Amino acid sequence: MDAVYCCPHTSEDKCNCKKPLTGMIDKAKKEFEIDPQKAYVVGDMGMADMVLAKNINARGILVLTGVGKGSLNEFRDTWKDVEADYIANNVLDAVRLIINDLILPQ
Repeated sequence: MDAVYCCPHTSEDKCNCKKPLTGMIDKAKKEFEIDPQKAYVVGDMGMADMVLAKNINARGILVLTGVGKGSLNEFRDTWKDVEADYIANNVLDAVRLIINDLILPQ
């Protein structure tokens, strides 16, 4: 079983699904019985993706592709109270980190 979740809202809509809010994750948790503490959030935006990881108590992997470098540098102040668990050059590196983490959990 697969699913794709997408928030179609803008910030003005005041929904509960726009990252870093947890609405989409809450829905996936119910549908797939996901344990967020055993999950990863991979993304290039600290303010959305790494804060979401913190909000659901998952591990966060910031990829440096897309806006990742900017998120880590000039926009770091937008998520200053959160740390990424890992920094990856790209999605392939993120997958390798996850595989290694599953083999040798922290």
